[in-house]
Amino acid sequence: MRDYTYIEGYRFNIWNIYRSKRFDVDKLDINFADKDIPEFIRGMRVVDHIESETYLVHGDDADNLAYSLCFLHNENKDNRPDAFDDYLIKATDKKEYLVHKLFDGEKPTETAVH
Repeated sequence: MRDYTYIEGYRFNIWNIYRSKRFDVDKLDINFADKDIPEFIRGMRVVDHIESETYLVHGDDADNLAYSLCFLHNENKDNRPDAFDDYLIKATDKKEYLVHKLFDGEKPTETAVH
């Protein structure tokens, strides 16, 4: 398996940070560029293997995705290991990557944040 991919003619290193039966979440960092600066320089790629879809997120959305991964991993370590998959299904559907906005009705923000 190669550890790089091309997006719009630019080469990006791939770092897998999450893997389940349905999803792969990869961190993408630009590795080689020779033209004008692209809009996407670093961010995340979410691959949904069941739906055969790939989502690229960068900027605030990528920050929210990284935060949500850490939050859900910490929150559901023992009782719900598939919580991040549930989050990714909603996040990719609604294009909202901050966990507190997606699950606002299910869990109040003040109890979710320390």
